[in-house]
Amino acid sequence: AKWTNLGQDAITSLRKWVKSSEWNFSNKLYLLEAEFYFLREDDERAMVCYHASIKAAREHRFVHEEGLAEEKTATYLLHKSRHDEAMGHFVNAKKCYEVWGAY
Repeated sequence: AKWTNLGQDAITSLRKWVKSSEWNFSNKLYLLEAEFYFLREDDERAMVCYHASIKAAREHRFVHEEGLAEEKTATYLLHKSRHDEAMGHFVNAKKCYEVWGAY
């Protein structure tokens, strides 16, 4: 419960920050919300938020954060035994990290 509460507090903070700079914080908020929904076993909302995080990071050119969102999506899908889909997201994450300069 302690970590869940900390996560909820972070979501509350990010929602405020998104109001001042959606460009900078929206992908981070979506990813944190996705992880929250993952913990709550709300699969539909989790996937919506994972994909929104990937899309926002890509659109705002945060390639390293796009990679992180792809990686977290893949981990979620592995947990759900959706191995083929997970592999696609891991491959995408690797591509993002390479573009970012991590080898």
